[in-house]
This record gives sequence, structure tokens and C-alpha cells, in this order.
Amino acid sequence: MPEHIRAFIVVVALGSMVWLLARPAMVQIVSPETFARWRGLWYVATVAWFLAPNFWIYVGVITVMLVIVGQRESNVFGLYLLLLIAAPPIATPIPGFGLINYLFMLDHYRLLALALLLPFAWRLSRRPLTIRLFQSPVDWMVLAYLALSTVLAFRGGNFTSDARTALMLWIDLFLPYYVASRSIQNLDGFRHALVGLALGGALLSVLAAFEVLRSWKLYEAASVALGLDSFGAYKMRGGLVRPGVSIIDSIALGYVIVVAAGGFLYLQGLIAGRMKCWLGWLALVIGVLASLSRGPWVGALLLVFVFMLTSPRPLKRLIQGACISAFVLLILSALPAGQKFINLLPFLGQEEQGNVNYRANLLTLSIPVIERNLLFGTSDYMNAPELQVLRQGEGIIDIVNSYVGVALHAGLVGLLLFAGMFVWALLLLRRGMSWARRASDADGLLLGRALFASVVSIMFIILTVSSVFIVPTIYFAVVGMSCAYFLLQQLNDRAKQASTRV
Repeated sequence: MPEHIRAFIVVVALGSMVWLLARPAMVQIVSPETFARWRGLWYVATVAWFLAPNFWIYVGVITVMLVIVGQRESNVFGLYLLLLIAAPPIATPIPGFGLINYLFMLDHYRLLALALLLPFAWRLSRRPLTIRLFQSPVDWMVLAYLALSTVLAFRGGNFTSDARTALMLWIDLFLPYYVASRSIQNLDGFRHALVGLALGGALLSVLAAFEVLRSWKLYEAASVALGLDSFGAYKMRGGLVRPGVSIIDSIALGYVIVVAAGGFLYLQGLIAGRMKCWLGWLALVIGVLASLSRGPWVGALLLVFVFMLTSPRPLKRLIQGACISAFVLLILSALPAGQKFINLLPFLGQEEQGNVNYRANLLTLSIPVIERNLLFGTSDYMNAPELQVLRQGEGIIDIVNSYVGVALHAGLVGLLLFAGMFVWALLLLRRGMSWARRASDADGLLLGRALFASVVSIMFIILTVSSVFIVPTIYFAVVGMSCAYFLLQQLNDRAKQASTRV
């Protein structure tokens, strides 16, 4: 039996288990019909990825599915977040004509953006009740950053290629932000979005654990069968395969699961039955640990720490969390397998300290390159002599720090706009939380705390990974949801003030 068929059987079997166990909890938040529809669409996408005879058949199946469903789906963004994890982002060119070799590179994420988000964004922009752009400081930061990136894209000297790059920025990054910030207009919209994110995180978690235990990357053989590029060599840590599932990169995988856990911090308050919540947390914790990635591990701890810090009784929660953590470490230190795990931990373990040194050297060596192109960076920073000592065995320089990558490419102006998106998102979330607290809106306050903790966690994790694959898609989506939260709380506050005056 071909490898991709065997992998398909495993993915469907494990995925079916996740859907079966998740249903009792999730149908308390979304309707059974929505849950069943989303489950069916995940199956269709999975079948298409593993069984389509070539990539273009897969594209046709997904496009038809999304066009039909997109016309009827009222919670498009939640479905989008779920389907993001259904297939890897392996790109292939769309053939061009005449003097144009190809139109643009197409992958799973871009296909979802074009077939699902773009038509919905157009309909959304035509609705009279849709809040227009520039109604929050986050809008200004996002649009200014994308506008600057668009201008800087034309430094390459090839107008066709540069125009293609500029257009893809808006498709890949602006569409998730716009749909998230404008389509979510009530708590029900947030619940559907976070359910899609949490279900995706649970599916990734179970599949990641299997990849680690079996030393088998499930999605790679299907990529080759579709005529696409291979994922590359298996990477190891502590004698274990670092999983990628459909995300390809293990750090990006852990990052997505941590963000899904941030959404579950809110969803758990809507689920009746403690066992159902514990099953959800068990899956997500296993997924974060299975990623074998230190950045997401620390990001997960930071997520919980910030969430506790914003609770009504933060000191009590923090003491409880510290005691539980100390107890877990004590147990792990007494077990052989636990000692192996501790050796992988940042700050405590000694495994692969070269990665830590590489990141420190990247920051140190990038500073003179940034200083030479202080305001707007440079497009050929990879050729800077200072960075050549970082070139690895694969012949690449891995910019494993999103902030450094932005500073090198877009200078301090780009970095200020990039970081400003997150800082303003935090400020607006805090403002929205204060309105929710004043209105005694416990549900709205819980949502704000979960989003706030998620943004802080994202800001840390992208210190350890470049903005590739799903990484920028997720943080633009979460920043968009933060903007939507602020606009919703602002509207509720104004409505309350108006009713008080009357």
C-alpha cells in the first residue's frame, strides 16, 4: 500500500476520534448542524489532499466546495480557521501566458483566502452596517505596515515579480485581518471563530503526538504524490522526530496550538461538564509538548501567566499555578522519561544549546546590518557579510526572529509599525476589558482576558520563529479579532450610555 494511503487512513482514524470526543463539548457552543457541516468539510479537504491524483484536482475540489459553502456559511471566519490546518502550504505556480512565466504561487492558505475570504470580504464591504476601516488605531497600524511593505516590495528591480509580491501581501495578510475585524460583530461570532481555532488545535495535537511516537510525518508522502515538493529531511530533538503535521514546521505547529489554547481559555467557561473541559486541555497540552519546541513551551506558560494576572484574584491564581508547576517538575525529575523531558526545557536543560546560541548570534550580528539601513531596511540583507557566518548546512540563513526579520527588511519604520499592531491591540483589549468590567459583563471580560493573553503569547513566540508558513496568517487573524473585540465593546458602551441618558 502506498505511504500516502496509509497516512490517509491514520489521519482519518485519529481525526474521527477527535471529532467524536469534541462533539459533546462543542455543540454546547455552536449548533449541531454547524459542527456536522464543519466536520464534513474537514473530511472533504483531507480526502482531497491525500487522494487527489494531482494538485490541480485538489484545487478544483476545494474551490467548488468553498464557493458553494461560502454563499451559505454565516460564520466564515471560524470555518476558515479550522480549514487552515487541513493541508500543508506547499506552493506551486499558476502558469502564465505570453511574457509572464506564471501568475503567482498557489498554496492551501492562499486558496482559502481567494475562494473563501475574498468573496466574503467583498460582500462584507457592501453591507451598510459593516464598520469602515480606520475606526481603530490597529487599522492604521496594519494598513500602514502593509502599505510600507507594498512600496518596499518594488525594490527588487523586476516590476512583474515585485507587483506579484505586493499583491500577495494583501491577499495573505489583509484578508484575514479584515474578515476577522469586521465580520465578528457579537459574542456568537467570537465563539464560532474560537471553536474553529480550538478544533484545529485539537486535531493538530493528536496528529503531532502520533508523529512523535511513530517517527512518521503523515502529510509529506501526499505532497509528493500530488507532484509538490517534499518537506525535506526529518529534524530530531532528544532522539525524537520533531513533528510538523500539516503546518510543516514544529515551532509553527506549537505556536498554532498555543493560540488555540488561548481561545479555549474562553470556551471552557461555556462548556458544562468538567470532564469535557479536561479532555480539551489534555489534547492541547499534549500537542504543545509534542511540538518539541521551546518557544511555544515558554509561550504557553506565558499565556497562562497573563491570563491569571488579569483575573479578579491574580495573586491566588499565580500561587496555585506556581505550586502545580513545582509539583509537576518534582515528579518529572524522579522519572527517567521525565528527566529526558527536563533536559529539553529552556533555561533548565542542556539539549541543543546551539539553537539558543544561534538566536543570540543572529540578534548580535544583525544590529550592524540594520544600522546601515536604519529607516527602511534593505531587500538583499541575506548577502550582508556579517550574516554569512550564520549560513547553515542547508546553505540558508534562518532568520528565526520575526522582529529581526522585519527590521532587516523594512528598517525601524517597518519594525515600529509591525510592533505597533500588537501594542495597540493590547491597549484596545485593555480598554474593552475595562468597559466589560464596568458593565458587569463577565462573558465579555473573559473573552478579553483570553485574547489579551493570546496576543502577549504571540508576541513572545515570534521572537523564536520567522514569519513563514502559517505564522503571519495567525497573528494577523488574532490582531483582527482584538480589533473586533474593541469595536464590539465600544458599541456596547455607547449603547449603554445612550440608554442611561434616556
